[in-house]
Amino acid sequence: MGIEEAKKEIAKCARCGKCRSVCPVFLETGDETRVARGRISLAEAIFQGEIFYTPELKDYIYSCKKCMRCQAICPSDVDFSEIIDALLEGIEKNMGTPLIARFILRYLLPRRNLFDFALRIASIGQKFLPGERRGSLRHLPLFFMGKRWVPSLATETALNKYRHTKKLKKPKLRVGFFVGCMTNYVYPNIADSLVNVLNRLDIEVVVPSQQVCCGIPAKSLGDMTAARKLAERNREVFEAENLDAIVSGCGTCTLTIKRDYLKMLGESWRPMHDKIYDINVFLEKFTKYETEPLDATVTYHDPCHLRWGQDIVKEPRNVIKRCATFKEMESPEDCCGGGGIFSLIYRDLSMKIGEHKIRAVEKSGAEKVVTSCPGCVLQLSDLAALKNLPVETIHVVELLERTLKENGMEGAAVSEEAEVGS
Repeated sequence: MGIEEAKKEIAKCARCGKCRSVCPVFLETGDETRVARGRISLAEAIFQGEIFYTPELKDYIYSCKKCMRCQAICPSDVDFSEIIDALLEGIEKNMGTPLIARFILRYLLPRRNLFDFALRIASIGQKFLPGERRGSLRHLPLFFMGKRWVPSLATETALNKYRHTKKLKKPKLRVGFFVGCMTNYVYPNIADSLVNVLNRLDIEVVVPSQQVCCGIPAKSLGDMTAARKLAERNREVFEAENLDAIVSGCGTCTLTIKRDYLKMLGESWRPMHDKIYDINVFLEKFTKYETEPLDATVTYHDPCHLRWGQDIVKEPRNVIKRCATFKEMESPEDCCGGGGIFSLIYRDLSMKIGEHKIRAVEKSGAEKVVTSCPGCVLQLSDLAALKNLPVETIHVVELLERTLKENGMEGAAVSEEAEVGS
């Protein structure tokens, strides 16, 4: 990560504009400065000293969703993530990070117990704040620029619940679970399903209680000091365990701890990097199981960081097809408009992008929309509630847990053909 690496990627760009055909932000705004080609021109001018960091330029850079769609379609194989990372780091160095954000990223997030305490206070505060309701979500005045609808924080975090690992007599594998913040604090039910499914497949799941945020919020604001601090903490925690593999149920977390940690921590992370799997890939590659399919039609939304960041497409669909009647929606690969911090800063734009997705869900006629990212679960739930669409939004492992055969575990085993770390 750095300006020199970014310059090498800029030199590859042929300025063909193919990125314009897929960028969700450009398709909504029509603004050339908010597409990869435009931002590359800005980056080139900044690195050559022709222009400088300003609030307006910061807006152009922050409005990138980092969905990686442009990168996947680029005929010149430009690694746009290198360029945007260098720009974000430049913004942080030249303009700084807001004081509250810096405090959270550098002092609260690396200290799990302190961050938990802060969120417990916030959880209590939620109960006393007046808020309009939309399904299971609430609108809290003064929070998130007064725009974001949010679910209630969990009364018990996933990390606290699984502080003590369930020991299996003769487990096939011993797997570490990287939980992620959204699953930990908002959707611990996803963690319940993942742990339960793997345990029932005779796989022991270790959930290190002192793991911290993957660091993507810090990285998205250009605060690489905070991001590296979080990466180093997670390395200490997971290297202390004797693990055959590490799994995650969040596409963004998986991408971050695989791709970005290798850049931030160097080759010393390689032994752990080679053990990291998205849960869908892990299930497909290392397990065998039987299901009792639901009498229901489901569709699937591709999280950007799974499809475009890691080329994970068939694995979640293979799991779903064993659990229910599958109906592919139109353009399942299109972004839902979420994107973490993007959906907070650019709430209206986020919802405009999401409108196309929820229309595709509705048109599919599915009773459930399944995805493999807790952030997408939140965004899709919000979009469905806004349209009063009676569709349930769930994670892939939740669907699998509902259909996994109780009496078919004699046939469940780790695949003999696959080798962990391969």
